[in-house]
Amino acid sequence: MELTRLEQGGKPVYALAGKCTVEHAAALRQALLEAVSVNTVLTLDVSGVEEADITFLQLLLATVLTLEQNGGSLRRHGSVSPAALAAARVAGFSHTPKLANFFSDED
Repeated sequence: MELTRLEQGGKPVYALAGKCTVEHAAALRQALLEAVSVNTVLTLDVSGVEEADITFLQLLLATVLTLEQNGGSLRRHGSVSPAALAAARVAGFSHTPKLANFFSDED
């Protein structure tokens, strides 16, 4: 799991890549907490996620809730990787109100 900060049009985009599974949950949690601490609007690119499980989805939902508590939001940059989309669909997170737009087919 790797979370890399990039600049797109003068705004930060955080690219998430690799395995986003329970084995990497602590590192992913810490990386997302750091990103949330310096951004009210967090833009994630999950096109590079190779594996995802319920832990990834739970951390993504927790990130949305934390951002919203502080008046912010989560946005997606680019497409959703097949692995992340499959995990969201199987677990029902693609229909969770707080994440439905994130997992929609629209870029």
